[in-house]
Amino acid sequence: MKAARTMKDLRILLLEVTARCNAFCDQCGSRCDASGEDALSAEDILNLLSDVREHMGTDMMLNVTGGEPLMRKDLFSIMKEASRMGFDWGMVSNGVLISDTVIEKMKDSGMKTITISLDGVGKTHEDLRHLPGSFDRIVENIIKLKQANFLDHLQITFTANTKNVRELPALYELACKLGVDSFRTSCMDPIGRGEENRQLLLSAEELRWMFRFINETNRGGSVPIVWGCCHFLGNELDSRKFVCPTGQTIASVLHNGDIFVCPNVPRRPELIQGNIHRDRFSEVWERGFSFFRTERKPSFCEGCKYFSQCGGDSLHTWDFDKDRPKFCYKELFDKETASYEAYLKKKYAGAEMILVAAPEPADDIFVEPEAYREICAYFHMGKNHPASRFEQQMGLVGFKVNGNFVIKYAFPSYINRIGRRSARFSKETLAQSQRETEILIENVSKSEDREDYFGEGLRFLGFAHSHPGQQELCYSEGDEAIHRRMIRRFGEYIGILLDPAREAIGAYYGPKIRQGNLKIIL
Repeated sequence: MKAARTMKDLRILLLEVTARCNAFCDQCGSRCDASGEDALSAEDILNLLSDVREHMGTDMMLNVTGGEPLMRKDLFSIMKEASRMGFDWGMVSNGVLISDTVIEKMKDSGMKTITISLDGVGKTHEDLRHLPGSFDRIVENIIKLKQANFLDHLQITFTANTKNVRELPALYELACKLGVDSFRTSCMDPIGRGEENRQLLLSAEELRWMFRFINETNRGGSVPIVWGCCHFLGNELDSRKFVCPTGQTIASVLHNGDIFVCPNVPRRPELIQGNIHRDRFSEVWERGFSFFRTERKPSFCEGCKYFSQCGGDSLHTWDFDKDRPKFCYKELFDKETASYEAYLKKKYAGAEMILVAAPEPADDIFVEPEAYREICAYFHMGKNHPASRFEQQMGLVGFKVNGNFVIKYAFPSYINRIGRRSARFSKETLAQSQRETEILIENVSKSEDREDYFGEGLRFLGFAHSHPGQQELCYSEGDEAIHRRMIRRFGEYIGILLDPAREAIGAYYGPKIRQGNLKIIL
């Protein structure tokens, strides 16, 4: 049993001032929508804060949350009084309802911090949150907040799922341009509305990709990326010992007055610690929360080599009926490895393989038979065909697992021809490739491949293009510039280079444009 926490250990008090929200987010952990309620009166909240100030002090952060806090009309009059009491406070918002008038009220009420959600670029964000036209408005509001120059900290938060994770580099680049103070990332979880949208949950490889981007960016990026308190994700991704602080340093008062922990934890009656309409928060904090302050070792975790670092993982994704986690690092990553080995055995066993080895140790880049047939047909490999005498290009779609790329599909890609043998990459090239990729991925679920491909992270991987007549295949300066541009855009990128007439082929990947081991399955 851990020692009981004392009052001074409360560092964050979350105030759920409303259950109403103007959005309908696919990943919402509490299923908020416009039909929610404000069951706490202004008097209820101020009485709560008076009790906290008198018996616990004000050396903590008040985080105002919801729903969407800005749906509450009397929010700023309440929080102005909280500031007068000596509390520092901030807000989590979707950013849509911010206006010049709201910004003035924020300043007048003494608001110190704000966290604004952006879950992708443009339409991606709007589709996930069901708020058409909201992305540009939110960006404009962030700019206005920066210009108002009254906040101690302005943060963008990003909840990653399989639809938006590859937009992380582009969104981070926008955050740098906006000059925010930090960029918070977390992953979508199977809770709330996310339970009904499990197809959006990240795969193990997508988690690996995201953490590689975070770690590499934090070595030189202008805006720090912070990881939310979501999960234990293993030494490979995050070497810190995982601690779920809910009920130990974090508490909340829910919109109905219930005294609770992190609002994302299942709101089961046996976990509710009291209610401010009948209980004094300071007394409940001192004498309650014993379940959350007791070290857990569920039977599900017996014998797990990760338990000393994981501790059973997050309570917000704990299945209390089955007494096991809904998210488990070991299950997710072990399942991926087993599935991929089965996939390799099924797909590649006994097949002939062409190996184009890199000059130094490198990752493998597999090309599946169907993709290679498409490449050979389009580029007229091994033939002195008229079309193979000038530069051509194809888009590549596949997945990545265990550090290796697998190219599953290839499709013709538009390039702007400027000479007999040369062409120029353009915005239209990338736009067309993105459209083709989206259509292809959508069609997979309706095709005979729906049960036959591995990986939840099917995505655009890069381009294959030809350098006809080049004596020794190598990137041009223009190729290197495009490669680096694609790395900034997608985080990872493959470039396959060919001279079709003499059947020469090679592959390049990563920010250092290294040559990969190209393994072509026939």
